[in-house]
Amino acid sequence: MTRPEDFYDGLVSEYHFLFEDWWSAALWHGGIIAELLAARGLSAPARVLDCTCGIGTQALPLAVLGYSVTGTDLSQGAIERARSEARARGLPVDLEVADIRRLREVVKGHFDAVISCDNALAHLLTDEDLDQAIDNIRACLRPGGPFLATIRDYDALAVDRPRGIPIALYGPKGGRRGSGQAWAWSPDGDQVDITLFTLAERTEGTWNVAAHETTLRALPRAVLDAALTKNGFEAVHWLMPQDSGYYQPIVVAVAAA
Repeated sequence: MTRPEDFYDGLVSEYHFLFEDWWSAALWHGGIIAELLAARGLSAPARVLDCTCGIGTQALPLAVLGYSVTGTDLSQGAIERARSEARARGLPVDLEVADIRRLREVVKGHFDAVISCDNALAHLLTDEDLDQAIDNIRACLRPGGPFLATIRDYDALAVDRPRGIPIALYGPKGGRRGSGQAWAWSPDGDQVDITLFTLAERTEGTWNVAAHETTLRALPRAVLDAALTKNGFEAVHWLMPQDSGYYQPIVVAVAAA
C-alpha cells in the first residue's frame, strides 16, 4: 500500500494539473473558508492552523486575506512547494512537515481555528488513526475554537460506488494538461483504492502520463461525528454544498472547554 506522504510527494509537481488555474481556484477555496470562519466570529488576523495544507490551496489564500496562518502536512514535497508558492507571492505563512496524528509534537501554542480540507481525513484508515489525529487537533485549539474539515460525501458514494472521476483537460491543443481518477472499492465498501492519472501534452498528440496510487477510507459522517465527540469536541454539525457553497460536505465542531 502506498503511504499518503509518498502519494503526495509523487504528485506535488503535477498537483496544479487538477485545476484549470490552481491559484484562481485557491483564492475561491480560501474565500469560502474565510466566510465560514467570519460567520463564527473569526476575522483576520485570527490564528488559523491548516493541518493538512498540501501545496497551500487554502492556507495561502487565507494569508492573502490577512489571517495569521500556519500550515502543516505529512508530505515534505508538498511543504516545499507550498513554501515556494508563498515566497512567490510574498506571503508570511509558517509551513512545517507534520503527521496529523502527531501534530502536537511539531505545532506549539493554541489557534483560534483549525482546518483540514480536500478529503485529507480519508487517509486515516483506522479508528485509532482517526482518534489520534482528532486528539492532536483538539490539543492545538483554544477552548471554543472551531475545527472545519471538508470530505467527500462517502455516505452516498459508498452506496453508488462510482468507478472514478472522468478525465478533465485544460489549456489549448498542443499544450493541454489535466487529470482523472480510477476507483476500486473494497467488497464491504469501507475503502477505495485510488489511481490518480495526470496528463500533460508535450506536442500535439504526444503525452506524458503519470499514475499515483493511494487508499482512502470511505468515512461515514456518523463515524467522524462520534470520533469528534469522543476526542473533545462538541456542537458537531455538517454543512452540505448547497448550504456552504463549497464543493464538499464540511463538518464543523467546537473545541470543548
